[in-house]
Amino acid sequence: DALLVGADPEGVRLLDLSLRGLAARLAADSRSLPTVYAAWLTGGDLHLQLAQPAGKPPAPWRLGQDQTFWTLARADAERLDDVDTAAPYPGLVSLGTLDDSRLLLNLEAVPGIVSLSGREADRAAFFASVAAELATNGWSDRMTITLVGFGEDLTPLAPSRLRHLDSVDDLVETMEAETRQRRGALGAAGHDSVLTGRTGPARHTRWAPHLVLLAAQPSAADAVTLAELASDASRLGIGYLVGTETGELPGASWEMEVTPEGRLLAPLLGLELDAQLLPAAQRRAVVELFVEADPERDPQGPAPAPPFLVDVSEQGRPAVYARLVGPYEIIGLDGPDGDRSALLHEALALLLLHREGVHPRVLCAALWPRGVTDDVRDALLDRLREWLGTDPDGTPRLSADPTGRLVLAESVVSDLDVLRSLYHEATQGRGVDSRVVRGRLLTDALVLVRGPLLADRPEGRYRWLTHEIIDARLPLLVADIGLALSAFHLEKERAEKAIEALDAALNSAPDDERLWHELLRATHATGDGERLRTLAAGLVARGGARGVPPRTEALLDELLPTWRGGATAAG
Repeated sequence: DALLVGADPEGVRLLDLSLRGLAARLAADSRSLPTVYAAWLTGGDLHLQLAQPAGKPPAPWRLGQDQTFWTLARADAERLDDVDTAAPYPGLVSLGTLDDSRLLLNLEAVPGIVSLSGREADRAAFFASVAAELATNGWSDRMTITLVGFGEDLTPLAPSRLRHLDSVDDLVETMEAETRQRRGALGAAGHDSVLTGRTGPARHTRWAPHLVLLAAQPSAADAVTLAELASDASRLGIGYLVGTETGELPGASWEMEVTPEGRLLAPLLGLELDAQLLPAAQRRAVVELFVEADPERDPQGPAPAPPFLVDVSEQGRPAVYARLVGPYEIIGLDGPDGDRSALLHEALALLLLHREGVHPRVLCAALWPRGVTDDVRDALLDRLREWLGTDPDGTPRLSADPTGRLVLAESVVSDLDVLRSLYHEATQGRGVDSRVVRGRLLTDALVLVRGPLLADRPEGRYRWLTHEIIDARLPLLVADIGLALSAFHLEKERAEKAIEALDAALNSAPDDERLWHELLRATHATGDGERLRTLAAGLVARGGARGVPPRTEALLDELLPTWRGGATAAG
């Protein structure tokens, strides 16, 4: 009930409709998106606060209190039609309310770091609210949200958007690589900013926003490094919200404070708001709600079709087969020129992970983050086309679609394509009506999993993977396959086979709590009490100082009531 009241579904719908409509009208007039720092929702009316004057807005928008405010009345918004255009301001997130108005800050557009001070629990509640809204809001498309120092349990809200890193060191390393890559991509594409590349002729840049939420205060040295990375982050589509215990953070552009009374102070904006918070108990409840309700996480529920289905029959053998799930290997092609082999392999891997196509500038910006000349780019594409060759009917295996994006022929397939197709066929296709077929398809799928994505990639290459959501999606897919195969075996009381499937999935998805739960149930089904106690002790040791997750704890209480004594003895 609280979620529904706070979400304001109608307000969210109108916000999304208004922003996409604005983007479409500007694109039709060949105008760039203005940089928006903040948005106010007041009684259904929308007010955008611009970084600088951007001329007269397109109708039905009008100027507000001055040249830096664009306003749309609710009555006008309700008359807008849905448009098929990219979300122009996906980084907007609610900070809080003032009377009957809600303030949303565009984290992606702030020129530098936004700092947040306050007590640890209050900061964590604010960070959790920001993360949860960014993960689930209705006015965004693709994005990456990196969480550090909090919210590891939030990832089930949106596994394709949320990513948790363990330390500030990991964050710095990740963001240094991505910042270099995005700077190089903008230079190669000839754009001033990612924000102006989401509409109009520059839409092919396809750079999704990356919002970093760091709840723990970084060291002085790390704070300086992050400030340097954030110096032009708004131009690159990256936003930083960083917590601080002292109230001071080197390099922070905007400073905010959350008080014990739940107020948010933003001196630079001259505001004091009722902060939007998600305290720990509510955060756990929300995550549990999503876990229980998400059909993609239920082996018996509907699952979306993969973006590229392949023929998984014996007759469906591809001409070129790339193994990406584990060490990289290509079957069906002779090795390319030795000096350029690594570069061509990397280019092919990127194309295989983006079956929808990749613009040549984006491909080359990923391979050469610091920039590349047109002749070098063209030479690479020529070599790539020559290496991939043609199908027997003469069709090139690498071509360009009408928008100029590079696309691979259906005869070029990866094991990830097959993995997705096997799981889809098992749960949504032939496996639905045939138990034997389902078991075979799931078994074949799990055999394909040989480790993490591109496990043996060389040092210094494939840095574009740091902001690819496939690293988060692959363990989820593997876990879903392992769970489905385990359920298949347990239907016939084959506990050992179920355990074998779960162990195989855990090798690639060790952090998926669902797998551990099913492993406990399958081990319990063997009737081997000592084996169950050993597994329970391993789970307790694995939890370390954080302890056993609540849902795992409850399952252990049910299956092995004496486990706490064993854990105490082990300690």
